[in-house]
Amino acid sequence: MQLCLGSTPSFWLGNETLKVPAALFALNRKRLCDRLRENKDVQKNAIVLMQGGEEAQRYCTDTGIVFRQESYFHWTFGVTEPDCYGAIDVDTGKSIVFVPKLPESYAVWMGKIHPPEYFRKKYAVDEVHYKDEVTHSDSSFHLLLQRGVNTDSGNISREASFEGISQFNVNNKILHPEIAECRVIKTDMELEVLRYTNKISSEAHKEVMKAIKVGMKEYEMESLFQHYCYTRGGMRHTSYTCICGSGNNSSVLHYGHAGAPNDKTIEDGDLCLFDMGGEYYCYASDITCTFPANGKFTPDQRVIYEAVLKSSRAVMKAIKPGKRLLYDNRN
Repeated sequence: MQLCLGSTPSFWLGNETLKVPAALFALNRKRLCDRLRENKDVQKNAIVLMQGGEEAQRYCTDTGIVFRQESYFHWTFGVTEPDCYGAIDVDTGKSIVFVPKLPESYAVWMGKIHPPEYFRKKYAVDEVHYKDEVTHSDSSFHLLLQRGVNTDSGNISREASFEGISQFNVNNKILHPEIAECRVIKTDMELEVLRYTNKISSEAHKEVMKAIKVGMKEYEMESLFQHYCYTRGGMRHTSYTCICGSGNNSSVLHYGHAGAPNDKTIEDGDLCLFDMGGEYYCYASDITCTFPANGKFTPDQRVIYEAVLKSSRAVMKAIKPGKRLLYDNRN
């Protein structure tokens, strides 16, 4: 990330990648505070306190797993570093980020250690303190912590915790539904990032379709997609595990996992279903393309493909403000 000092702080990876202004997250925080102030259950002196993702190693080794920020924390603060906290005064909108106080030995292995003022400018927040100062906060504040269930995975989001939190008045039921509802509606700045991720990912899918040949492995197509997204779009992460199903594998909804790692040889006559999306600054794309590996549909493949295509276009034509999207997953 390059910090544009002297101008609006932005996330930017150089070249032709997209600049994402820190103002995007300031607006997200404002929207959240506006909602919370309208909630009759939120008391005066309420503070949103969130804990970001933590750095982890691969099992018992010292090999670090490439860090990706926790989504709710990122939506609120835009912070890319691990092991941080963030707070917002609901009454005033004041924003505070708490960063780790790193030992001098960190610099030898991991690079320059930045002071709090660096992060204050980088993320355009009101204050930055070291993480151990969270415990010195005024216990008269009412802490709003995030705890909620992800309806897809069933996993529970981790609420912030620190030594001495028992001295505070804590509520972990209000924040999650309010912030989740904020994330449903995208701002113009967020839409711009999503357009970018979808543009780069679409181009990457085109490159895959140009390159594919009978006899290649599915994982070669996965590799090409990831290479294009990273080299052309600065996307180090994908939104999910790439699904590169050919032949019968294209009927497996979440193919590509460790037990079926996109390792089939692509055969003549195979229909390919490639479901892949790049992610830029924690904003995701999700694109599925279906096409014949040899460039020509069989009669049966064409009938099914055209039926689905017509259905998709009918749905897109019908979508407009005020319409409800009904999804029945009972079958």
